[in-house]
Amino acid sequence: MKLRSLLAALLIALSPLASADPITWGGNGNSYEVIQTDGTLTWEEARALAESMGGHLATITSASENEFVAWLVELAGGDPQRFWLGGFQTDPNAVLCEPADCWAWVTGESWDFANWAAGEPNNGVGGTQHYLHYWPFAGLFDDMENRGLMTGFVIEYAVPEPGTLALLGLGLFAIGFARRRRFSRA
Repeated sequence: MKLRSLLAALLIALSPLASADPITWGGNGNSYEVIQTDGTLTWEEARALAESMGGHLATITSASENEFVAWLVELAGGDPQRFWLGGFQTDPNAVLCEPADCWAWVTGESWDFANWAAGEPNNGVGGTQHYLHYWPFAGLFDDMENRGLMTGFVIEYAVPEPGTLALLGLGLFAIGFARRRRFSRA
């Protein structure tokens, strides 16, 4: 209950959120949406908002997906280095992880692709940079601390599993059949 109240308060505080309709990328069939706020938000806040909107922070697993998402960010306007993505370090306190290891995607997908800017990740600002965003421009990755510096984030909406769509279709068919049967008896 507290999380819902917090998310509602955060949505009100960050309103209006500016975005365009989600755009589907043919590479994986997922849709992406660039969200910009009037204020700033932490990575954790962006992650919670993305999940409350039915998606997750964007996970970029190939050069072609990165090119597409970077294009969307540039298309949205604003400062392209102010957008959170779905990467984070799983164990930032482990010496062996810093600065370039233990990176993961919020979805659990393999961290097989990274497009770090020159000199990144560097775990700057006292060794606290454990979250992913674009810097110095869209398309290049940077590690950043979890504080309210970003003014936006990129949401990825996964394509429903085929089994889910089949169940939905079967359920809709059953509802339609039951209604038709009820009306024909009346």
